[in-house]
Amino acid sequence: MSIPYSADLYQAVLPGGMVTFMQLFETYYGSGIAQQVTGVQITVTPAGSGTPLLGPTGTGVTSGDGMTFSYQWFPPVGTPPGDCLVTWSATGQNGTVTYTQAVTVAAPPSPTPAPGVYATAVQYQAETGDEYTPVSRVQIALRRASETIDRNMIGAAYTVDADQMPTDPGVIDVFMRATCAQAEFDLALNDPAHVKSQFTSTNVGGVSLTRAAGAQMQIFPPLAPRAAQILHTVGALPGAPLLGW
Repeated sequence: MSIPYSADLYQAVLPGGMVTFMQLFETYYGSGIAQQVTGVQITVTPAGSGTPLLGPTGTGVTSGDGMTFSYQWFPPVGTPPGDCLVTWSATGQNGTVTYTQAVTVAAPPSPTPAPGVYATAVQYQAETGDEYTPVSRVQIALRRASETIDRNMIGAAYTVDADQMPTDPGVIDVFMRATCAQAEFDLALNDPAHVKSQFTSTNVGGVSLTRAAGAQMQIFPPLAPRAAQILHTVGALPGAPLLGW
């Protein structure tokens, strides 16, 4: 019995990272009834390619009951980014059973910020310890956080390059830390369109929230407390104790 079944699972992994695949082998597709299988193998193949990145192999495939199997894949650092097909195959009571899943090898985050963005996803993770938020969301948050930092830095004087990025190592570090703090705040606030602040209260799932008067009807996104602390301490905000910008 061959079941070319897609489990509709989507996962992503960075080169040099790890992703876990799991599969339940059923008596027939959609039955929900598990069956004992043997000879389980897994293959990972790039989309549009006939050359597997992994397998077919049974080495590393584990199971506690002979029906549900798992495999941890560690794509090497040099693995090219792109979509891949994960194929599970085994021998069941009525012959060959095959399942497929999808996985995306994501492009590694840039080690340096893009023009106009003061921190990378890697720097954000190191600064905040947040390794759970998807990198795609972090990158968007960093771009918006950089815009918030720019608005609050109007009037500050510092040397920039052709892309209007700071060149002094100390200034670069301050901008990076403040941007990471702002992105963390924005992600926790969960108001990317800056709409929630236009309302005095909200009710979601039976939970009522009322905003303080100072947080209502703001024209611009608020500056994160920790970002403000970082910029204030080095003298980048009005009333700061230090000068040198």
